[in-house]
Amino acid sequence: MISTYLAYLFSGLAVLFAISTILQKNPVYSAASLIGVMVMLACNYVLLNAEFIAAIQIIVYVGAIMVLFVFVIMLLNLERAKREKLLISRRAVGVLLGLALSLKLAMVGYASKILIESGRLKIPEGMGSTQVIGKYLFSNYLLPFEVASLVLLVGLIGAVVLGKREAS
Repeated sequence: MISTYLAYLFSGLAVLFAISTILQKNPVYSAASLIGVMVMLACNYVLLNAEFIAAIQIIVYVGAIMVLFVFVIMLLNLERAKREKLLISRRAVGVLLGLALSLKLAMVGYASKILIESGRLKIPEGMGSTQVIGKYLFSNYLLPFEVASLVLLVGLIGAVVLGKREAS
């Protein structure tokens, strides 16, 4: 019972952080609010007994991606007038797309609830555990996993080559 209340709490906080992300005038504050959204999603993963996915959410998204976002925001240093002009021109499109996405998510949630209650959709045991993730990564998704590792290796080699060029 308490996990249900915690899920509502974390989901509500995620929505509040998401709204704050949109409404902030300063891009750095907006990025900080987005970090809050991602942490709240990780909390929901923990409630679903998917601790590994929660840890990956924190490490990859909060730790790496958001640091990259903040770095780019500070590098670009958009002037206030340009930022406000961009915000006003895209606000209507953003609101419409947000409403369409919300409607679609509500439809998917309702449909999956009906499928689960009728027994036509079964959630596998251990979903989100490291065993299940490892099994799928190295059986069904072995080729994409290997391709992704090669792409990362090429990127790493490229960074080393570019770094050595600048040093000499």
